[in-house]
Amino acid sequence: MPVLNGEAYLHIAVQSILNQSFADFEFIIIDDGSTDQSRKILEDFAAADSRVRLILRDTRMGIPSA
Repeated sequence: MPVLNGEAYLHIAVQSILNQSFADFEFIIIDDGSTDQSRKILEDFAAADSRVRLILRDTRMGIPSA
């Protein structure tokens, strides 16, 4: 899932994926250079749930690259 400055809805979006009844998956999330609190929110999810894998970019590359 690509993310860019998604702080307002990020918690709800990620939590909805993690709450699925099917639990055997890897959730890859790419932070595409967010300047809000998105990175912190994602890092918290990754620390709490081993299914979350983060790719963090410091500069924006755009959705196709993500």
